[in-house]
Amino acid sequence: MMTVWMRVSRDKYELPEAVADTAGELARKLGVNTNVIYTRYRIAKEKGIRCVYVKVEIDEDDE
Repeated sequence: MMTVWMRVSRDKYELPEAVADTAGELARKLGVNTNVIYTRYRIAKEKGIRCVYVKVEIDEDDE
């Protein structure tokens, strides 16, 4: 299992704007603190709302 972190567009298509292997790497690419990504992701998940930060689990057998 592989994890990929992405920042996606705010529209209904949620197209990837930035992709990284870790939240820390994504934060560096975007110039934000890693805690921003983790906090927004966690709050969105708890409230069941859409978030621009997405964690995707990729099954390596699918590659």
